[in-house]
Amino acid sequence: MGNTGKVGAVILGVILIFCLIMGIACIEKIPVGYEGVVYSMNGGVKDETLQQGWHLVSPTKKVKRFTVGNEQLILTKDKREDSEDDESFRVATSDNASIAISFQMSYRFIPEDVVETYKRFKGMDGDAIVNNRVKTVLKSTVSEITTNYSLMDLYSGNRSEINKKLTEYLDEKFSKQYGIQVIDASIIDVHPDDQLKTAINNRIEAQQKADQAKAEQETAKVEAETALIKAKNAADIEITKAEAEAKSNQMIAQSITPELIELKLAEARMEHGWVEVEGSGSVVVKDDGEK
Repeated sequence: MGNTGKVGAVILGVILIFCLIMGIACIEKIPVGYEGVVYSMNGGVKDETLQQGWHLVSPTKKVKRFTVGNEQLILTKDKREDSEDDESFRVATSDNASIAISFQMSYRFIPEDVVETYKRFKGMDGDAIVNNRVKTVLKSTVSEITTNYSLMDLYSGNRSEINKKLTEYLDEKFSKQYGIQVIDASIIDVHPDDQLKTAINNRIEAQQKADQAKAEQETAKVEAETALIKAKNAADIEITKAEAEAKSNQMIAQSITPELIELKLAEARMEHGWVEVEGSGSVVVKDDGEK
């Protein structure tokens, strides 16, 4: 092979290597649970997104990924999964307290909105939107719900109601602002400082005393009502007896007639042999058995 052939072979090899490198560089992998928004330098944002899998993409195009599968944003005081050291944040309560919380949120970008979301945030991908936009407003947004609840509600109350309200509110707000569907949002822990701990303990103690006093009042109320019922029942019994006796006497009185008296006298005479003898101005009752 002459020099010309050798040079041609080298050039061909270089071209093949270049093509291979370019081919590898143009391959874009979209992981499971993601969609890719394509931006073309000569055509702008494409309406169609890239689904999961391998795709050959022109060097003149850029692909930004958005998660359409469930992802978690975890912001805790201790290091936990994706949370860095102490990413807890403070929220406000209805009684003007401020308490640090650990928070988690399950979310995903709405698939049919990812192109518009990309346009709205000028080329940011999903991770950038969450880290640079969503995280920065979480404190104030969550506080818009927690300000409806007291410190004790957050510390020892029924958090399921608060978390339900949080999920509904964040889903409504973030879907409009960021194209994000919030599947679940929850306060997973609270972290009061020493001053708040003292205040909380004082409130718990006061509440316990109030509950005890209320229980004692309820007991006294029940006992008083029971005594009143017993007294009323006893009075009713006496009244009933008196009414029955009066009615009986009335019936007896109504039944005594002159005829009944004459009848009883006649019966007595017949039984005992009594006779009446009229003297001068008097009546003498005399027994026939006298001699």
